[in-house]
Amino acid sequence: MNMASRSTFESRVSFDTFDNRDASDFSLTLNSKHRDYHYSRRSRTFLCGTDSNDYSEFALEWLIDELVDDGDEIVCLRVVDKDSKISSDASVEEGRYRKEARKLLNQIIAKNTEEKAISLVLEFSVGKVHDTIQRMIRIYEPAMLIVGTRGRSLGGIQGLLPGSVSKYCLQHSPVPVIVVRPSSKREK
Repeated sequence: MNMASRSTFESRVSFDTFDNRDASDFSLTLNSKHRDYHYSRRSRTFLCGTDSNDYSEFALEWLIDELVDDGDEIVCLRVVDKDSKISSDASVEEGRYRKEARKLLNQIIAKNTEEKAISLVLEFSVGKVHDTIQRMIRIYEPAMLIVGTRGRSLGGIQGLLPGSVSKYCLQHSPVPVIVVRPSSKREK
């Protein structure tokens, strides 16, 4: 990422509950906003589920390119399942999560190639994916939820894998859901 685009974003107050041993799960909230960002009555909040899969990146790119406008806010949610091998390794968990979260926020900022005046929030959390999604919807009350999917062969919801996050969101989200499948344009 070039320094010019990075300097147009300013860090804001962040919340870190890694040190809160009473919290049920670890979480880290990083905030950044474009220097020209201004909240207005027309501002919308979008919640975008992200993980390490390419299709999550396609969903985030689609959201930034096609849906968000100046004054909008994107809340990116990255959840590490607390039962995973990564989260059980106490020697690396806290430092690694902080480093990964800051790296991910910089990658999200870099995707704003059109320099839209937006606010970015990264919620990096260790816990149960489904529970965390519901909690973030309650906290941020987004206009809609955007998730990616690798589903290719079958049309509609049948093309989504059993147990997939995108299928769960379609079935249980209290807000509208957009499921983004990689297009040939984005795959290039």
